[in-house]
Amino acid sequence: MRILIITALSVFLLACASAAKKDEAYKIAQSNVQLGIGYLKQGRVEDALIKLQKAVDVAPDYPEAQSSIALVYQQLGEFEKSREHYEKALELQPDSGIIHNNFATLLCRSGKPLEAETHFLKAIKSRGYKTPAQALENLGACMMQVPDLEKAEKYLRQALQMNPKLPSALLQMARIGLEKKRYMSGRAYLQRYQEVAEMNPESLWVGIQVEKQLGDKKAVMDFENQL
Repeated sequence: MRILIITALSVFLLACASAAKKDEAYKIAQSNVQLGIGYLKQGRVEDALIKLQKAVDVAPDYPEAQSSIALVYQQLGEFEKSREHYEKALELQPDSGIIHNNFATLLCRSGKPLEAETHFLKAIKSRGYKTPAQALENLGACMMQVPDLEKAEKYLRQALQMNPKLPSALLQMARIGLEKKRYMSGRAYLQRYQEVAEMNPESLWVGIQVEKQLGDKKAVMDFENQL
């Protein structure tokens, strides 16, 4: 009995020590993640990578460390490394809407829009995910790359139902109007876009094409001068 008690106590103490060590590792990882994200916001990508690599080394089972370093590799254009870390993050936290959205963005940028669609939809359906409208907006823009105008329009309309002032969604809907020869619709969406964002080369080009089809020479000239 004494041996059993001593053995049980030893196991308990080892478990406590292991838990304390894991907690300490998480604290170090969390601190490095915060520093890494701070550097990333400042544009100090290499410094961010150093801190986030340390976080991953200290606590490889910490989802925020894996997803944050994936974001850095994504910005560096190292898509395979980024994908590896996103997949590890999702193994650790499969219901994270933020991780699914960020991974989907990577997949879309690396030429895998249909795979990206799956993860965007998981992000949108994730409980507690706070920005489903932006995810739908991103998904709609991604479907434009396929191109699948029907899917793109469906997702963009859903996004605008949630938030009618999403600039990218409004501009993509104007592009769809142009592609589908619904020129009045394209003009209307472009006017809504101008209410919430400044014109840029892409939106000016859309405006020029739409107004040419509608025969408004003055509007075409105005857009061309701005361009």
